Formats: sequence, C-alpha cells, structure tokens
Amino acid sequence: MKRLFVILGLLSTILLFGSTYAAEQAQLGMTIPLSGAYGAFAVDMKRGAEMAVEEVNAAGGLFGKPVKLYIRDSELKSDVALRRFKEMTEKYNLKVIIGSLSGGISLVVNEWACKNKLLYMSFCHTSIPWYKEFCGYGFGAGLVPFQSGQAMAKYSFKNLGKKWMFIGYDYRWGWDNLRGWLAESEKEGAEFKGAIYLPIGTPDFSAFIPQIMQKKPDVLAMAVAGKSLVSAIKQFAEVGLTKKVKIALCKGQIIDFKELGPLCDQNIYGASTFYWKLQDYYENARPFVTKFKDKYGRIPTADADSAYVGTRAVLEAMRQTGTATDVPKLISFLKGFAFQYNKEPEAFRACDQARTQSIFILRGKGQQAKGWDVADIVTQIPYWDTMQTCENNAKGFPYAQIKLPGK
Repeated sequence: MKRLFVILGLLSTILLFGSTYAAEQAQLGMTIPLSGAYGAFAVDMKRGAEMAVEEVNAAGGLFGKPVKLYIRDSELKSDVALRRFKEMTEKYNLKVIIGSLSGGISLVVNEWACKNKLLYMSFCHTSIPWYKEFCGYGFGAGLVPFQSGQAMAKYSFKNLGKKWMFIGYDYRWGWDNLRGWLAESEKEGAEFKGAIYLPIGTPDFSAFIPQIMQKKPDVLAMAVAGKSLVSAIKQFAEVGLTKKVKIALCKGQIIDFKELGPLCDQNIYGASTFYWKLQDYYENARPFVTKFKDKYGRIPTADADSAYVGTRAVLEAMRQTGTATDVPKLISFLKGFAFQYNKEPEAFRACDQARTQSIFILRGKGQQAKGWDVADIVTQIPYWDTMQTCENNAKGFPYAQIKLPGK
C-alpha cells in the first residue's frame, strides 16, 4: 500500500509539471520609437522582429502555442519606454523584453532589467555590453557604438584623409562614437580639428557651416541620423561643402541614403552592419532579403536585421531550453550562442554578451543609384578589428580613459 501511494505521488508530480510546461507560452515585450525622429527606422525593427516571430509560429510555435509579441511605442523617451515595459511585464508576466532604438534609452532599460532580473535583448547601437554598464542580463544584437566609430575612422584615415572634425548627438551614442574616432585618431596620428554637439532632432545646421569651412577638415565624422542627417547633408550641399569634405557617417542608414538621392554621392560614406547586397556574398542573406521584400515591398535595413537576429536568437533559446520564463537558463544558453542567420557565422560573446559581427563601409552612388541600390560596399571590417578584448572591456579600456573635448 505504501508503495502504491509513492507511485501515485510521483504520477501526480509528473502530471503537475507536465501541465505547467504545456501551459507555458512564449511571450516577448518590445518598445521602439514608432513616433519621433527615428520612426522610419523603428518600423523596420518592428518588421524584423515580427518576421522572426511569424517564422517560428508558422513552424508550430513554441510549447505547442503561438509566440506572442507585444509592441509599444516608446516615443524616443526613456521614461515612456520604462513605463511601457513595466506595464507589459506586470500585465503579461513577461520575463523577456526586447527592442530600443536609442543607445541612451537602452542603458536605462538595461539597468531596470538587471534590477528586475529580466532578460533584455537590445537591437540598437548600445554600450550595455561594456564596462560598468554590463550586468549580465542584457544582450546586444546591434553594435557597441565605439565599434562603428572606430570602423569608420579606420577606413577614413587610410583612404579619405587625416584631418577630421566631428558633429554628433549630445548623448551617449554620439559620445561613444566620438571616443571610437579619438582612439583611432591617436593610433594613426590623425589631426583632430574639433567637435560639435547637438540635440536629437536638430533641423538647422547652418550655424555650424562656417566653423566647419574654417577648420577645413578632410573628413567630417557624423553621429547623426534620420531627418536631422538628411537636413544636414542638404544644407551642406547648398554651400558646396559636400564637394570639399568627405562625409563619414557612424551609422550609414540606407533609408537616409535613399531620401538624399543624388546628393548621396561618392563623397558620402557610412558604417553599417547590414546592406541588402550582402546577398551576393552570403547565400543565407538572400532568403532574408527576399522574404522581407516580398512581405513589406522593400529591402530590409540594418535595423531590421538586428531586430530579426535578436528576436530569433531569443526564441531559439526558449526552444532549446524548453522554457520562456527561466531567465538564468535562457541567459546561459545565449552566452556564447553561435549562429549564422543573415550573414557570416556570428555569436553572442560569452564575456560581454555582445554580437560578433562585421561592419561594412558603404559609399553613396549618387546619380548612379537606382531604386534601393543606393550604395556600394567598399570594404568589410571584421569584428575582431573593432571589438575590445574581454579584459579591456571589463576595465573600460581604452574608452573610459578618453576625455571628450568640451565635456
């Protein structure tokens, strides 16, 4: 009789855990700035994440149920992003959050995720894998901003000239890109001619033109994006500045290239982690580009790739660990997780949970542009040329030691 009770107890335990497992549903909460200066880029992030979820759901979902993706507009404000995440996590009992399209906002979200022991997969250029920001709960499917700054600087100092100026947003993303340029400038013996800081959404750049013209740089490094960037290039072109100076964009957005049209000529360069013509080099890029284009009517951007890769990786972690809520298990799987989705073989480096990805330098095609064929890939800079070692990252070296001019 005693043995019978033991067996019944074991059976009831198995049934209990079995029903819990069957009841678990994979859920993700995402905030992105669908309104605001980065709205066009946020739409692509939304599409990339949705496409990854739809692929998994088309294959049967996870745990016998479709994956649910909740999306909210952060309005490009950190307080709004936090409020939206709090609302979603409380309402749906979420353990995994994704998104952000601002390095500054991602840092705020990452700090909150760490305190609340949530897995956070960031899509944007962010410094959460670096130094004091790293807490073990945040992953970066985009770049650490130092990398794009340094990559663009590497190419510029070897091919475009060594006298340079910087103009960029006056917050963490802009500052960290500048630090990447300054580090490479010192290494290459380049001549720094000054920095201009401005708020996000700045529409008028005319006041900065005399200063740039007076300094006569070979290269103008820009950590500006979206409508502000388009306005800046148009204003620079009106006074002939784009013919006298090479423009080097720390984040080369092909949406911006497309909107600029003929103005985005061979004097305009940009660092990017994805360009649709990579399908000519990586066979696994073609299905991504084709599926995205068929679904949305145009080619995917680097933001779409980051969102797709980050979302797909998180869903793969859930599938292979058998849980959507056990955060330590999910993090353990993702640390060092190697994959090949849209480009070359990549991974989330175990020591800092940053994505190991190459950076491609694009050059505008100007009058030769046709449709979305707006740029040429002039070189590929592998991740090991821009990612610091784990030891350096942990110490904040060298970037934490770089003093920003005027700060």
